[in-house]
Amino acid sequence: MARAKTFSLGDTYDGILSDLVRSGRFGTETEAVRAGIRMLADYEMRMQSLRQAIHAADAEIEAGLGKEYASSADLLADVMNEGDNH
Repeated sequence: MARAKTFSLGDTYDGILSDLVRSGRFGTETEAVRAGIRMLADYEMRMQSLRQAIHAADAEIEAGLGKEYASSADLLADVMNEGDNH
């Protein structure tokens, strides 16, 4: 079973938390905090996924697998047509 946590949010965040419960958006302050932590965890997972994709793309470029474009319009056209090939 999880143990109770005690922490201070400060006046601004404490007010926001109270408003979320008072408005009926959340039943308790604990539910609201859990939702915020879930959002933060999801955000961190997305950022990690993006970092991995950037690392993979950088590795492809380093390996000479990148594609050069003459202009941004050419890049955009290639990206927009990418779905047509699948």
